[in-house]
Amino acid sequence: MKDSLGMWMMDNAELFRYAAELPCMKERADRILLSGAASAFLAPLYRRLYPDAVIDAVADSAEHLEEAASEEPSLNVFSCSPAEYMKEGYDIAVSVLYIQSLDTRELTPYLFNLHDSLVSGGNLYISFPSTGKYILSGKKLSDSWYSMEEKVYFKRYMPDDVMKALSMIGFDIRAVEKDRTADLEDVVSIHAVRR
Repeated sequence: MKDSLGMWMMDNAELFRYAAELPCMKERADRILLSGAASAFLAPLYRRLYPDAVIDAVADSAEHLEEAASEEPSLNVFSCSPAEYMKEGYDIAVSVLYIQSLDTRELTPYLFNLHDSLVSGGNLYISFPSTGKYILSGKKLSDSWYSMEEKVYFKRYMPDDVMKALSMIGFDIRAVEKDRTADLEDVVSIHAVRR
């Protein structure tokens, strides 16, 4: 992996261990949606778990999608905003380290899109950096978590707020895990199932 995001994910693989370990994942999946640039790099993992599944990756960054597709050639890539991407019929939707790039008013529509993209009983895996403190300024300029030379705006969501939104939209929360890291503070991983 030559891409800085991909390299960062390899170096911090423990943050993504729940992407396949939690018991609420489907034993069989025909279609999988990987939403956001970081999620695209999980394509080889899902290919091993579900060798016959169609795997689609959606991200704003065509560069990251091309890098992910070079590692998993059967990956279908769509370069557009994951918050606006809308297709149906997925058994699993994955959103890793993406929602913190969304403004508060964009979060609920994005979660609705993920809900609508899943079949009934479909599984959602979502992870994001969080904090125990409320940050009054919605987004702040910070070093990118995978490249200290890149500055990005991001928001830290509270886990309870995201779980409440998922429940109101039509998900049942199955598991919540939290990892502590030096760069990201807490990374929260949520597994939910569409009702």
